[in-house]
Amino acid sequence: MKRHLRHLVTSGMIALGLALSFGHPSAAQSSVVAVPPPQVSDYWVSISRQPGGTFVFDGYAPSAVIRDALGAHTGADVSWLKLGSGAPAGYDAATAFGLAALDRFSEGRFALRGTVLSLSGTAATQADFIALQSLAKEVPAGLILAMAEISAPRVESYAFSLRRQPNGNVLLSGFVPKPALEQRLLLAVGARASSTLRFGSGEPLNFEASLDKVLPLFALLKDGEIKLEGGTWLFSGRPLTTSDAESIRATFARDRLSEAGWSLALAVPAPDAPQPVQVATAPAEPVAAEPVPPAEVTQPEPEPVVAPAAQAAPQVPAAPAPSTPPETLEQCRTNLAALSAQNGILFRSGAAVLAEGTATILASIADAITHCPDVAIDVAGHTDSDGEAAANLALSVARAEAVTTALIGLGIDPERLYAIGYGESQPVADNATSAGKAQNRRIVVSVRDGA
Repeated sequence: MKRHLRHLVTSGMIALGLALSFGHPSAAQSSVVAVPPPQVSDYWVSISRQPGGTFVFDGYAPSAVIRDALGAHTGADVSWLKLGSGAPAGYDAATAFGLAALDRFSEGRFALRGTVLSLSGTAATQADFIALQSLAKEVPAGLILAMAEISAPRVESYAFSLRRQPNGNVLLSGFVPKPALEQRLLLAVGARASSTLRFGSGEPLNFEASLDKVLPLFALLKDGEIKLEGGTWLFSGRPLTTSDAESIRATFARDRLSEAGWSLALAVPAPDAPQPVQVATAPAEPVAAEPVPPAEVTQPEPEPVVAPAAQAAPQVPAAPAPSTPPETLEQCRTNLAALSAQNGILFRSGAAVLAEGTATILASIADAITHCPDVAIDVAGHTDSDGEAAANLALSVARAEAVTTALIGLGIDPERLYAIGYGESQPVADNATSAGKAQNRRIVVSVRDGA
């Protein structure tokens, strides 16, 4: 039996060899027929661009010829690409589209499943990110771009600034993660806004939500800035009015923005409101309209009568003002130094909001100030060394400002008070210990040097 089978096999091989040698038509045709790849019902292909520039293909290709063509792309690795029948009609156009897009990425992924495309990753440059915004217009016919999650180039040190200048112009600078946010900010701050913003990823968590919380408050500033630097947010500037300043502080306290990483530094609002009242009450026109006898025209006496009442006010400081006696001034210095040494003005952690229990010490300080009524008073804020130096400086200014506001509420003339922040630059104890940090977090109220 075995010998019989061996004979049949040998005879068949010889017959096939003879047929090929003499060009038998049926035998020649059967030798070049290409067996098609197996049919694939769920047809897909993906291309991943690695950080080093390698393009890794996975999934299926319709033929070895197409697989080799894809492998000719610079950096392509098609070793994971299998052959399979059933590719969608737009396979070639889709993979060409994916490769062209990924050439603009530092890293990313393209995928085709059926007729649906998806693309995600990080753009290589600013120009690439902007060009990729119009990607939907380049999708080949018959295909659908279902997802395009494209991040701007990565930024290691993320910074942002929205600044209103004294002339009313508003400038946006730094980074935002997407063009839509830039457009929304420009619309929110008005027609006098201009932008040098760039697009970058790596923004802090809740970047856009943080901006949304304080953006309405920006309209209350005569000049100032919303700033992100070193991972810390700062809202600073000069409010339009005192009530605007109170509204800003109230919002910061209500929304607990200091605990969310915000620092607040407000300057004293410009005294714009009282000026129209003084001018309106000036009796210059009624006095000037009264008839003056000719004989009195050459006399100098009428000049003070014609002068507006509003102009008489500035002449008052020219008169010798009563000065605080030296012994009283020295006593004032001593009293304020003793009260400041108690370090009893406390704030909520990381915030410029006065803590409960500070009313007594503030009342004592206000009483001491009233006993030396003719001198300027410095209210200086200091912090420990925890956190960024810039943020500590802003926090110290905001806390000094909060104390001056409280003293004004206790009857102290705001013209006498000067809020100053030193941040962490003037420690009085070792910041390496908790006790030392507690001493460095302080408010010092003192008679201004040279008073």
